[in-house]
Amino acid sequence: MKITGKKILTSLIGAAALCVTAVNAQTLSSNATGTNNGFYYTFWKDSGSASMTLQSGGRYTSQWTSNTNNWVGGKGWNPGTSSRVVSYSGNYGVSNSQNSYLAFYGWTRSPLIEYYIIESYGSYNPASCSGGTDYGSFTSDGATYNVRRCLRTQQPSIDGTQTFYQYFSVRNPKKGFGNISGTITFANHANFWASKGLNLGNHDYQVLATEGYQSTGSSDITVSAGTSGGGSSSSAPSGSKTIVVRARGAAGGESISLKVNNTVVQTWTLSTTMTNYTATTSLSGGSLVEYTNDSGSRDVQVDYISVNGSIRQSEAQTYNTGVYQNGACGGGNGLSEWMHCNGAIGYGNL
Repeated sequence: MKITGKKILTSLIGAAALCVTAVNAQTLSSNATGTNNGFYYTFWKDSGSASMTLQSGGRYTSQWTSNTNNWVGGKGWNPGTSSRVVSYSGNYGVSNSQNSYLAFYGWTRSPLIEYYIIESYGSYNPASCSGGTDYGSFTSDGATYNVRRCLRTQQPSIDGTQTFYQYFSVRNPKKGFGNISGTITFANHANFWASKGLNLGNHDYQVLATEGYQSTGSSDITVSAGTSGGGSSSSAPSGSKTIVVRARGAAGGESISLKVNNTVVQTWTLSTTMTNYTATTSLSGGSLVEYTNDSGSRDVQVDYISVNGSIRQSEAQTYNTGVYQNGACGGGNGLSEWMHCNGAIGYGNL
């Protein structure tokens, strides 16, 4: 688990609420595992002042300073599964000068494997581990991941000091720092690894982890089980297309549909968090994302769509009939990620 080179009455009511919050939040400063608010958690460090606070639901916060050699912790599930889709959001408070990862992280036994799907990292890219072996790259959830295997010789593991392999999928480009969100379709990674002979064993835990090594940083991350994930170009059935629509609502509850050749492929209800929504189709023709329930404060932002991993940014759209410009819906030249009125963004032919 190391990074080489996780009013009076009103006032009274408010104060009581703060007390409840304080009671419910549990801060860990020594090694521990367990369950909290329906999620498994793990916290491990070898030294120093790193700590992790268990918040409501799938949320945890962490902070560490450079007097910590190595620590890792997070929230997730035990046992894990190769079919899990994970969504995460929050804040990743590091910089390029700090050695840290934000990753979907877990272990298997028989064989004993430690695996990381690296979404963001600081000064050290694990795809450069000394003596490791590269296994190429693949696309998933609208990004490219570079795969590498590293050997750990007599190092800490879930079964004490052992020799074992690490599998890394490293997002390229990596996510930035500060506010961060994403979706990870773990099956795409497990399937690609297996195609290269990098097999997993029996799952122990898997968590959305923060890790720090001789560095300073913080995180505030919420993890949840996703309902769908982005496709991998390496595993899409012949003739089919896996389409990812990355979108969010301004108020939540906005409804969008993906249409291909004027046929509805799938419809989703948006949250306020930027999320990847996935559909598979064999249809060809004009593609669009349509917003259908404009009301009050509702607006839709579509970041991009991807087709079998090839991203089409909304700024490269062919039209937008839902943007409010020049005093009218669809009254401008489009080129906006936003739909303020019922309408659609067109992305051209599939």
